[in-house]
Amino acid sequence: MKSKKAVTLLSRAKSLLSDVLDEYSVIEKQAEKKVRPVLLSAQKSVNSAMKFISAFPAAQTPPKSGKRRAKAKTGAKTSVRAKKASAARKRR
Repeated sequence: MKSKKAVTLLSRAKSLLSDVLDEYSVIEKQAEKKVRPVLLSAQKSVNSAMKFISAFPAAQTPPKSGKRRAKAKTGAKTSVRAKKASAARKRR
């Protein structure tokens, strides 16, 4: 996966986790469950992964030239008679 795409996906995960943390604060007060530390840990993991991946340089692709590569010549062309003979052998 390219680093730019990975950072994009991680930033999406980070924003989703922050949304869940914002919404869960209301629910947590009512239910008295301790899920917030787990969500904060996940958010820290995503942040550290984003820092780690963004430290890598972006993969650079070589620029495409408008010219096609010259095909290597393999020698003399196959004669029409030889092509017909090989086609006849294949039909048998």
